[in-house]
Amino acid sequence: MHDLFLGRFQVLGRLKPVHFNKTSLTMPRVLIVYQSKPDIVSGLTRGLQNQGTQVLHFMADQHHHWVDKYVFHTINKWAHNLRILKKGRFWFTEHKLNHWNYLNHKLVEVFHKTRPNFVFFIHGIHYSDKTLAQITCPTIGWLVDPVTDPKRLWQFANRLDWYFSYSQTAISALNQLGYTKTSYLSHAVDHQQFYPLGITQKSIDIAFVGKHSKHREQFILAALAVTKKVSVYGSRWIAPTFKRPALFFAIKGSQCYGEKLNQLYNNSKMVLSIIAKPQAVSRLESGINMRPYEVLATGALLLSDQYEELQAELRHGHNLILFNSVDEFKTVLVQLLQNPDQIATIAANGRAFIENRFSYDAMAKTILDRFSALETKPSQ
Repeated sequence: MHDLFLGRFQVLGRLKPVHFNKTSLTMPRVLIVYQSKPDIVSGLTRGLQNQGTQVLHFMADQHHHWVDKYVFHTINKWAHNLRILKKGRFWFTEHKLNHWNYLNHKLVEVFHKTRPNFVFFIHGIHYSDKTLAQITCPTIGWLVDPVTDPKRLWQFANRLDWYFSYSQTAISALNQLGYTKTSYLSHAVDHQQFYPLGITQKSIDIAFVGKHSKHREQFILAALAVTKKVSVYGSRWIAPTFKRPALFFAIKGSQCYGEKLNQLYNNSKMVLSIIAKPQAVSRLESGINMRPYEVLATGALLLSDQYEELQAELRHGHNLILFNSVDEFKTVLVQLLQNPDQIATIAANGRAFIENRFSYDAMAKTILDRFSALETKPSQ
C-alpha cells in the first residue's frame, strides 16, 4: 500500500534476537499496544487475523489504577488550584500506582504472560527504556498523531527496531537525528465499518468531527454563515459557545464513533476535515489521519486541507475539494450548495477512488512484512 506514497528507507542498526517456538512457527502472535479510542485497533486486528496472525491487545485506558485516577489526580488538581504546586509539576511521580509507572509495570507483566512474537506500538504513550529493554522480541512503532518535536520523536523511536510514521515531516526529522529505521505508513479505513447506506435525502449540509481549536472554529463559523445545517461532534466545543452563540445549535455531541459515525457521514452532503492548528501558508500539512479515508468510503463529499502525503489520484474538483484558507472554503461551500449535482458527482468519484484501497488488510501485510524482515535479518 505504501508504494502509492513516498520513499522507502534502508534497515540499519542492531536488531533484537528472536526466540522461536512451535506456536510462533504456525501462527505468529502480535501484541498491539495502544488505547480504545480512536478506534484503530479493531480494523487492524481484523486485518492481521486475515493474514493468519493471532492478535493480543494492551489498551492503556484499561489500565488506570483507581488510586491514581481518584486520589493522586484530585490532590494534584487542588494543589495546582491553590498554587501550592506549580503548573507542570506533580506529586506521586515515583509511586508505583502513578499512571505512567503502573502502565509500564502492566505492559511488562502482559508481555511476560502472553509471550508474543512481535509487539506493535501505536504512539501514543511513551514507555520507559527499562520497559522496552524487557521486551525481547522485535518491536515496531507507528506514529499516528501530529508530533513534530524531534526530541519527542526520538524518544518514541530510538529503542524500537523500526518506526512507521503517517507523516513525511516526522520521518525527515528522525532522519536528521540519524535514525533511519523508518518509513511511511498511512492510516487506513475499515471498509466493514464505513460504507454507503444508500441515503439519498441528506439532512446535513456539512459535518465535522474533532476536538475544538480556534483554527477549526473559524471554519465552522464560516460554514454557519452559509448554512444552518451544520453538525459538529467533538470535545471542548461547549465553552466557546458562550462567546460564539452561533455555534450552540451546531454542536450535537462530544463523541461520535462506529455505526453512529458512519450514519453521520452518510447523512451529510459534505464532511470537513481540518487540522487543529494552521501551518505557514507556504507549507503543506503533513500527516493525513484516518478521517478523510473514512469520509470517502461512505460516499460523502470530502472537504480537506492540502497534505504533503496526498495521493496523486486525489484531485481537487474531481474526487474531493481542497482549500487553503477560510475565505476559499466559504466561497467553495456556497458554490457547491448551489450545485447539488456537482456534490453528487465529486462524492461518487471519491467513493470510487477509495474502494478496495487503504484497507487494514493491506496495512497488516505491510506491518507483517516488516516484522518478517526484522526477524530474518542477522544482528550487525
